[in-house]
Amino acid sequence: MTRTWKIVTGATLGLALIAGGGAAIVSAREQGPGGPMGQGRMGRRGPGGPGGIVPGLRALNLSDAQREQVKAVMDGHKAEFDAQVQKAGAARKALHDAVTAETFDEGGVRQKSADVAQVEADGAVLRAKVHSEVWALLTADQQQKARELKAQAEQRSGQRRERLEQRRSQRAERRRGV
Repeated sequence: MTRTWKIVTGATLGLALIAGGGAAIVSAREQGPGGPMGQGRMGRRGPGGPGGIVPGLRALNLSDAQREQVKAVMDGHKAEFDAQVQKAGAARKALHDAVTAETFDEGGVRQKSADVAQVEADGAVLRAKVHSEVWALLTADQQQKARELKAQAEQRSGQRRERLEQRRSQRAERRRGV
């Protein structure tokens, strides 16, 4: 494996990790401690964790009735989310084991990678389903505010990516002695 290939691969993986972490941080800041309902519904990886089902749900000033309805939707899907978290963890562990195996098995790595992709797709469908149920509970004004919060979060994420790229460029220049 050439040095350039290692650098490109490392940079790509690093960017993916940073982008995912940045999105989680933005969502967590918007929601405050405990997720969208302030209760930490399903931990950091579940729908009540960073990002939630509708980012910024706390800022939408839900009525007591809406809060109860959202709670009912989330409780109604708790078992599905719990199963999803378990499947995802097992699939990622199996992929990690295949990648770090002592002997290289391209077919095995590809299969485990496809398994992770399928589990993640199933999770995306579940999140979309629950999102649509929660979205339907919001008033038109609350939906508009949620759209605005999402746009603001995306803008901040883009600004963070730009700052990160600037720092990388500056570091590269310093290494080259420019």
